[in-house]
Amino acid sequence: MIRVVTVSELRERLGLSPDDTAADAVILSLIADAEAYARAFCRLKEGEDVPDFLLSQMVAEDYGRMDGAGLSYRSVSGAAESYLAGYSDAVMRQLCAMRHPASLRGDCR
Repeated sequence: MIRVVTVSELRERLGLSPDDTAADAVILSLIADAEAYARAFCRLKEGEDVPDFLLSQMVAEDYGRMDGAGLSYRSVSGAAESYLAGYSDAVMRQLCAMRHPASLRGDCR
């Protein structure tokens, strides 16, 4: 698969310095994880690719969760935290639209 989205483009989208390559290994791992999730969820066939715009959004959401952006609840004195599960509704709508077979699309939120 030829990837149009590069690590440097994702670094820029995530607000990281172009010279800061420290997060590159994490970004590459997030790309692989997001692509695997999308391929499994959508049941993509061999040769079908996850669109780069969707993959970059998934990586941005995953990266944000690492910095607490997915935090939906926090109790300071009780030290309890709760994180949002899964991807945003916008991402899930795109994934659902790509899902095979089409009969499974009704199961999407």
